[in-house]
Amino acid sequence: MPDVLVIKNARLEGPGTIGELLESDGYSLDIVSAKKEKIPKLDHAMVLVLGAPESANDEHQYLKDELALIRDATQKNIPVLGVCLGSQLIAKAFGARVYPGPKKEIGFYHDIIPDKTAKSSLFSGLTSPFSVFHWHGDTFDIPKGAQRLAYSELYNQAFQYGTAIGVQFHFEVDSDTIKSWLDNTTENLNLSYIDPKKIRSEIDGNIDTIQKNMKLFYKNFKSEFKL
Repeated sequence: MPDVLVIKNARLEGPGTIGELLESDGYSLDIVSAKKEKIPKLDHAMVLVLGAPESANDEHQYLKDELALIRDATQKNIPVLGVCLGSQLIAKAFGARVYPGPKKEIGFYHDIIPDKTAKSSLFSGLTSPFSVFHWHGDTFDIPKGAQRLAYSELYNQAFQYGTAIGVQFHFEVDSDTIKSWLDNTTENLNLSYIDPKKIRSEIDGNIDTIQKNMKLFYKNFKSEFKL
């Protein structure tokens, strides 16, 4: 079975639950540390572009290479899933604006609404609204020619452009990943509306729902793209 190309943009941001589900279905993961390694020739069943603290607007060569990869994969009808920074890179790759949002979203949120106008089943089976874990400051406009798949009061949250799917949130996290991010972040979390202790205390009560949503989304993604 062909590999899944995983673009890892930060040391602490791996494929998580998505990777486990792919491997359980027989896929092997071709994980590339984007800051250190070159992107290989595209001969994969799927591309997964993960998150990082950087902005899609940063002038790093590896981010430019990822923009080219996203365009190339989509042109070849290879499914691309972009998570957080990955979603912002997809938006930028197809001409949409990426910019700092009015407020950061960090923690568990329960306000993501599937767009009823979208011709997609990617969020079929999830409640409306559904729950996610967030860690982002930037946001994106929807590229021309794309369809919005989900939104919240403040932000576009998911969209589709051809075979490329961008999700602003983190479905892929597990308890240890969230704890690691909280323990190791250099980001300023000293904001009136962000409480790291509260986020930590909410992990056990929310992680099962997040992972259930991940499994539903993964099932729909596989069906949508016949993986």
